[in-house]
Amino acid sequence: MKRVWILMLLLLLSGCQIGNEKLNQLDQNIEENLKESAVPAIDSELNLEDEREDLSKEEVVSETLTEAIQLEASIDEILSNLSLEAKVAQMFYVTVEDYERTGLSYGGIIFFKHNMTSANQTQKIINKIQSEMTVPAFIGLDEEGGLVSRITGEASIGGTKIPSAWVLGHATTSNAVYIANEIIARETRTLGFNMNFAPVSDVHTNPNNPIIGHRAFSDDPKVVGEKVMEAIKAYQHHNIIPVIKHYPGHGDTKEDSHLGTATLNHDLSRLKNVELVPFVEAIRGGVDVIMVGHLQVPQVTGDLTPASLSETMIQEILIDELGFEGLVISDALNMKSIVDYYDTKTMMDQGLDAGLNLFLMPENVDAAYEHLLKKAQTSKEAEMKINETLRKIIRLKLENSLFEHKNQAMQDPVIGKVEDREKIADLLND
Repeated sequence: MKRVWILMLLLLLSGCQIGNEKLNQLDQNIEENLKESAVPAIDSELNLEDEREDLSKEEVVSETLTEAIQLEASIDEILSNLSLEAKVAQMFYVTVEDYERTGLSYGGIIFFKHNMTSANQTQKIINKIQSEMTVPAFIGLDEEGGLVSRITGEASIGGTKIPSAWVLGHATTSNAVYIANEIIARETRTLGFNMNFAPVSDVHTNPNNPIIGHRAFSDDPKVVGEKVMEAIKAYQHHNIIPVIKHYPGHGDTKEDSHLGTATLNHDLSRLKNVELVPFVEAIRGGVDVIMVGHLQVPQVTGDLTPASLSETMIQEILIDELGFEGLVISDALNMKSIVDYYDTKTMMDQGLDAGLNLFLMPENVDAAYEHLLKKAQTSKEAEMKINETLRKIIRLKLENSLFEHKNQAMQDPVIGKVEDREKIADLLND
């Protein structure tokens, strides 16, 4: 009986449109349930477990709905207390130096090796930054392992040295990628970081590629997708937000986008069969942030606009076609593939129109911020896009408890532990 009334309640709450024929059928079902209630008690006992299971599922749905409503209400409250100036600042991800110079409550702060002199100093500066923020910041770094590492190697703070993605991707230990990235996640989290610009999700199909190489897990798109998901799970398990990169795929370029234009000279069919495979896998797996590279894809876009400023590559393909609902961040906007061809105003206009949510390290942060603010003040369309982005940013920060842990880095910033070094040694010796 209870299940019948719950069904009716759910139908009413969901606003279902029910025709007369279906209403008659529902009446018959109710009558049958009433008749069944008169049968011997043993039949009721046999159905009791099923009823409890159904009620349990309904309770989960109810709890999930309540949480979703509470989350949206929290977002509304936070946004209502932010000025337009504060909202615009949330769309920028800047260096420690630019933050210290301007003091704005930016959406994210990125650290490099020179910003960290010890584990304790790193933790203290991150705590200080967070305590000064109106909205807690994403605090990130590039800690891929291998050659791209900020907390290990010479002149570092002594983190555990992690092999390259290529080595991990070809290790005989089945969960080598998870083990290694779990160490990265724990060490960065204990320092106070909440985001890592990793793992690399490129497919290394061009042996002459000057920038990706062994930063990739494999030359097989399916393997890369599997390994990327292992790394994502390791980060998420330890409350680090992973940022996969470099959409739509930097593995088959002959150029380094840090130094000039880089071209991915393939059509969309080829991209879907190779370069995009790991990104699709990660999207299905629930990744929250994707970095877009400054890669020209002329066979798809029909021009030389880099993917990071292309509405075709971001809005039409990544968001509309692939179904990505998370945050889209640019690759660093001080790279020559951008600054040699776009002035600050054009870069910001095209990036906003294309679907970027976070602008990483513009060469002239002040000019970029002032231009986006002026655009928001004079264009309702721009203001609407900024508000939509802010909902995504605040939602991700709430979902990852950044507001709760604003000033709570771990108390013991110990990295480079002997047991972690031994784990990596075991992986390499297998």
